[in-house]
Amino acid sequence: MSILERFALTYKKDGLPPLVGKVMGLLYISDQKYFTFDEIQKIIGSSKGATSKAINLLLELNRINYIYSDKSKKKKRLFYLDIKGVFFFLELVIKNYSDQNELLKESLELRTNENEEMNEFIINSINFNSEMLNFLRTKSNQYFKQ
Repeated sequence: MSILERFALTYKKDGLPPLVGKVMGLLYISDQKYFTFDEIQKIIGSSKGATSKAINLLLELNRINYIYSDKSKKKKRLFYLDIKGVFFFLELVIKNYSDQNELLKESLELRTNENEEMNEFIINSINFNSEMLNFLRTKSNQYFKQ
């Protein structure tokens, strides 16, 4: 199995289309910084429509970005891995995780003591999530703060 296929499977497990994983894989493994739409389509072996959907989703998620080529009469978009966008995406993931943890805390306040097993599970989840959030914030700042 090629590394692009492995990227596809990994991103699929995250709920994203496999083609999104292939595009990300291409950008991670290649020394080439910029890719035209046609280059991406050719390398990952997909249709124009599927490639367009994958690129648009990655643009929405701030994982990639583009600049315009000025080398030809017809300007082309040159896509690249958006490092700042990836950091922004990571911050968004952390914020959403934090919001979910706050909802667990609010849920616990609304519960009675009738189901102690569930209450204990929620408390453990809150504690685990809090520790993970602290870890993620610390490491995110350590490795990616610009």
